[in-house]
This record gives sequence, structure tokens and C-alpha cells, in this order.
Amino acid sequence: MVDDIALSIEGSAKRITLKSARSELFLRGKSVQFFLALLATDSPRYLATDELHALSDWRLMTVSSVGKQAARIVDSIAKSGFPIIEWEMKTAGWRLISEFRNSIADDLIQLARQSLSDSQWARLFRFSSVDTADVARWMQLCGSALIDMTEGQPEVGYTKLRDASLVSGDEGILAISNVLATRLGQKLPKPHLPVQKSSSASEFLEAAEARRIAAYARTSPSSEWEKQYAILRKTLLKMRAVGDTTSQAIIFNALSVLARRMGHMDEALDCIREAAALAIFSGDLALIQNVAFNFGNILSGIARHDPNSFKSDIFLGLIDLDIELRSRLRIGYDSAQAELLCSYLSYESGDFEGAGARLSQAEPVISVSQQPYDIALYERVKGLLLCDRHKPQDAQFYEGITALEASVTIYTNIGNLVAAEEVSRDLSLRREMLQSRT
Repeated sequence: MVDDIALSIEGSAKRITLKSARSELFLRGKSVQFFLALLATDSPRYLATDELHALSDWRLMTVSSVGKQAARIVDSIAKSGFPIIEWEMKTAGWRLISEFRNSIADDLIQLARQSLSDSQWARLFRFSSVDTADVARWMQLCGSALIDMTEGQPEVGYTKLRDASLVSGDEGILAISNVLATRLGQKLPKPHLPVQKSSSASEFLEAAEARRIAAYARTSPSSEWEKQYAILRKTLLKMRAVGDTTSQAIIFNALSVLARRMGHMDEALDCIREAAALAIFSGDLALIQNVAFNFGNILSGIARHDPNSFKSDIFLGLIDLDIELRSRLRIGYDSAQAELLCSYLSYESGDFEGAGARLSQAEPVISVSQQPYDIALYERVKGLLLCDRHKPQDAQFYEGITALEASVTIYTNIGNLVAAEEVSRDLSLRREMLQSRT
């Protein structure tokens, strides 16, 4: 009989307890992930060996050892008075008997699935132990070195790479620096063609779909951010499985954007560090430009609330890398995001002249790109400057009110209700100034 068996999942899914009137069993280690996987597997399907092998606690074992270990766990659970697991083949497929599984509450099954998902997600972060400021400085130096290589100045790039190699002693960071040094070396005395990688059509289509998902997520309305974040996490697992590091960089970058917008700054930092390292590894200059801007944007946002967290030269250096790529290689004329962010940061620091100059630099790019996000931020900074540099009775103050209203409308139309609310607060304060004058 299994109706008297109680199941509990404890300690952030680190221990599982099976209890009946006659016996009690504590599962730990590999047994926990095995049992969680059984709970997460929809009845009547069997849990397959390769599925178990993909889990973090089982990944380092050989496939044949996985099956044998699982069989031993099944036997041990049964001998302890809980004959609740059946198999298709004892070392190749397992499931909970239907009578027991049907007695388990849905919230426990969902907890098992979430725990396995979180475990897989945590394994994706390879640079979480590297200091954020070090990653930022390293990315700036490596990105600039790639520009030198593209412009035919590899010797200059080597100097920057030497500086970059001193920033962090992390194994992964040094490995990527070495790959970049090899690419630069190919530009020196005797260039040679890189080894071409084979790719199946299905992998190509999966990568294309992953990048489309990431592109949509970044422009999705605020009501969808949580949902898109979850979709991106699942897509990232697929790209990790096929080894597509460039697509991983693109997805990590999109995840960092959504996390920042939702106010999850620790998650944004985790994701942007990964994106920075993988973007440099890819050598994709347009991607590097995008990641550099987002990295700088995230750090500046954190520093806005905690001035002691990051020095301004760290995040301004990343934003300058975005501008350097555009000015030297003419990459990224589809957005004036860097100039606009610098303008807003200058405004916040009280440098109205600098803010106005940066705003003027953004105008020719915006006139061509017509990006709604850029126009919305442009109107916001323009409105703030006009209102704060003029008195309520001046015509320019009213022009500023109009600009802020336009910003709210654009943000609302593109679905970014979070930004729309922020600008609405700016607008309300300036309208109060008008009312107090009258």
C-alpha cells in the first residue's frame, strides 16, 4: 500500500524524505536528483538514461555507470520499505508507480521541476566568480583591440591585449584572451585560414530561432518580460547543448536587458558578465558593441542608487567602446543609445551643457534610424533639460512639457509601461511647478 507514504522535499531540494507508518528514508546526493527527475517525468513515460545523465550531479559519470547507479538506488529505496519505482529495463528506464505518483500533490511536482530547472540554469554561469569591474575593463580593452585588428593595426591591439591579460587571472577569461591573441597573430607575419566548423541544418535553424526569440524579448512589452525571461532561459539551455557560444552571448545579453528592466540587478550582472566574455570570444563586433552598451547601462543604473558600487570610468569606458566602434568602424548606426545614455547621465550629474552636447550628437543618428526607444529617451532628456534650464513662464518650459508628454506616449505605445511611469513622474513634477506659478 502506498497511500500512507508521505513525501517531503526539504532544504532547497537538497534532501527528500519518504515516510510511512513502518519506515522512514532520507535521500541525499545523486538520489535526490534521480527522485526529482522521476517526479518531473510525466506519467506514464519512463525517465531515460540520457535525461538522467544530463543532470548536474550525474553529468561526470559515463552513461553505462548512470544506469547501474540508478538501479542500485531503486533497489535501496525498495529494500527500505518503499517499492514505488518500476522500470522498463532496470538500467535504462524508470518511473514512479502510478498509484504513488497520483497521490503526490501538484505543488510538489512543480517544485521538483523548478528545482531541476534552477540546477541546470546555475551551471550555465562560467564567470560568476570574476569581479564585475574586472570583466568590464577587460571587455573594453579586448573590444578596442579587435577594432585595431579590423583597421589593420594588430601591433596596437597587442599592447591592449597585454593590458587586458593583467586585469584578471580567471582561467576562462585568460583562455578567451589567448584565443583573441591567436586571431591577432594571424594578422601579423603569416596569416592562415581558421579551421572551419561543420554545422548541421537543424543546428543552424535552432540558432536562428534562438536569436529571433532574443530579439523579440528585448522589444517585448513590459507585461511579457517575466514570460520572455523564462523562455530565454530554456532557449539558452538548448544553445548550450549544441555548443553555440555566439547565440549564448546574444541570449545572455537579452536576459540582462530584461533583468535590468525588471529591477533584478544581481541577475542582470550575472547575465551580462557571461555575455561580455562570450561576445569577445565570438569576435562579432556588432554584438560586442551591443553588449558593451548594456553592460555600461547596467553598471550606471547600479551606481545611480549606490555611488560606491562602481566608479564612473568603468561604465563610461564601456559606453565609450560602443561609440568607438561606431566612429572608427561605422558599426551601429541603427541606434544612438550610447549618446543618449551619456546625455541622461550628464543631466543627472548636473552637467546640463554636456547633456545638451550629447543630445545633439544623437540627433543625426536618430533622424536615420528612427528607433522608438531612442526617440522616447531623446524626448525625455530634451524635456528635462528644457524644463530645468528655464522658468515655468518661459516658452521653452512648455516645449519641455510637450517633449515629456511625447516620451510617455512613445513608451506606452511600445509597451514599456515601466519607463512610461518613470517619465510620467518627471512630467507630474514639472506640471506641479506650472500650477504653483499660477
